[in-house]
Amino acid sequence: MSDYVVYHKAEKMGYPALDIGNLAIYTKKSTDGKSGSRIWLIAGEESPRKYYLRATFLIGNVEPSDKPEFISRVTGTDGQLLDPMPQLNSEEWFSEFVEEQGRFAFGFNKINNHEAKEGLRKVLLLNTLRCSVTKAYASE
Repeated sequence: MSDYVVYHKAEKMGYPALDIGNLAIYTKKSTDGKSGSRIWLIAGEESPRKYYLRATFLIGNVEPSDKPEFISRVTGTDGQLLDPMPQLNSEEWFSEFVEEQGRFAFGFNKINNHEAKEGLRKVLLLNTLRCSVTKAYASE
């Protein structure tokens, strides 16, 4: 299984990342043979740019896009939408990752940087645990 990054730029898409309500992304690139791979959806907002982790999921289905500027709509399983979205700018590994990804200009792109993959997993775990603890206290 491989890991891929997808970037959501609110100004280009016309809506903020928090409006994304399901495990799905749009891409102009081929996703053939990538079923079961993990997608990390990173959102960029404001100027200077602040980066956030919006979602992660396993690729479950690929269908033609309903948006003419994209080729495919990729939907997922076994994933999570993060709200609030954890900011990534201060993560030690993140600035190098942004440069490796061409400041996210490459679109749907494989993550080869092991430190970045581990960093994303840690951010996910920390925020999953934080959400679980918050929900547990709220239900008491």
